[in-house]
Amino acid sequence: MKRFCLHKYVQVLFHISLGILVCQCSLNSNSMQKSLKSDADQIKVIDTHEHQHWPEEFGDVHMGFYHVIYTGYLMHDLVSAGSSWMDIEILDSLCMDAKWELFGKSLNYCRAGSYYGHFIKGFQKLYDFDDLYFTPSNIPALSRQIEKNYSDYRSWFDTAFHKAGFELMFLDQYWRPFNTDLDPRYFALVFHINPLVMQISQRPAAGEEPPSLYDQAKAAGFVIKSLDDYLKFCEHLFEKNIAAKTVCVKNSLAYSRTLYFEDVPYAEANRLFQKDSNHLSQQEAKKLQDFMFHWIIQKSIHNDLPIQIHTGYLAGNGNTLENGKPVRLNNLFLKYHDVKFVLFHGGYPWTGEYAALGKMFPNVYLDLVWLPQISRQEAVQTLEEILDGVPYNKLFWGGDCSLIEESTGSLEFGKDIVSEVLSRRISRGLLTEDVAIDILQRIFRENAIEVFKLEEKLGRKFKVE
Repeated sequence: MKRFCLHKYVQVLFHISLGILVCQCSLNSNSMQKSLKSDADQIKVIDTHEHQHWPEEFGDVHMGFYHVIYTGYLMHDLVSAGSSWMDIEILDSLCMDAKWELFGKSLNYCRAGSYYGHFIKGFQKLYDFDDLYFTPSNIPALSRQIEKNYSDYRSWFDTAFHKAGFELMFLDQYWRPFNTDLDPRYFALVFHINPLVMQISQRPAAGEEPPSLYDQAKAAGFVIKSLDDYLKFCEHLFEKNIAAKTVCVKNSLAYSRTLYFEDVPYAEANRLFQKDSNHLSQQEAKKLQDFMFHWIIQKSIHNDLPIQIHTGYLAGNGNTLENGKPVRLNNLFLKYHDVKFVLFHGGYPWTGEYAALGKMFPNVYLDLVWLPQISRQEAVQTLEEILDGVPYNKLFWGGDCSLIEESTGSLEFGKDIVSEVLSRRISRGLLTEDVAIDILQRIFRENAIEVFKLEEKLGRKFKVE
């Protein structure tokens, strides 16, 4: 009996000791995470992907809380939860109670999600918003603050940009891809090449409304009658972007088509270009597009421009997810060794493919952009996998947002996630704190300066952190 009691006593003592040890490890990890987050907050961030715009560019002249939701990713989750898409004109005519009546139920269903989480993080950082959730009682005051800030958005953007900790944002202006005019105090130009690829197979017939690229060509004095004419104008666009200090090329073609780009000979592309675009089969149109992207890769090599590529999940509420499988790009990585390919978004949900490509190819880099907003947990797991397999001088971070509140929330989310992963690895004896700090600086700043050659291309010095 005494032996039995002693055995039970030892068991209890063991479990108590184990619990204390686990709690202590957890406390140490949490303390380290806070310390690393503090270190991350000192970094002047080089954000490698944004879609920031001035509100008037999208016709937004009055901005409140629900307008900011409408412009951001959270709106997509509201629709997924069952809400109808917001009609801005109707929205402007409604009082706050009526707006909550329309969207509050769906907004509440999104409270556990990463779109919601990163969105609220931006307001916590910039507006000193203390609540965990948006509610009918806290939205009106928050909306009044937004209206006040947006009455002079440029001034507000400057304040928020620096409060959030940004030094530079790469700007992809997909809504006006031929524009090269931006504010260099905040932005570096990204050359968005989707129209060059897609519109090669959309040559207008006589009397048809021309796609935007053909309009741009005409305005610049170019007449496009042959494939060579088309390429000559695209060469002009490259020169225009280089003169404007573009730092990279951006391909988000997965929203429109597959990421598999066949190597099509010039003679075949030339023959297909001469056909009436309305009579091209889907396969023939794809061949022209494939030819064009290979041409763009070759021009990017010549101009020393990395190529950013959207992989994985597609924003919105309906598309062909399979288009974005990262492994579809494998043939390009095998053929073009002299260009830096930067893959976006963790390739979610194909995060293993994404990490494997970054490990396998010296010229394939990985940008964590937008992955934390899609799924915070997936970002944690994917970063763990990446750090196991991929040298950390190949990693970047971007926000992928349209307004400064959301970009700020994205940055806060990103820093939280990277700090969490690094603190766990320290607690497991896989990293030292000094290496973890180096990884932070690399992901959020130093890698972008080096890989994109920002000092050389932008003609400015970036202080070493």
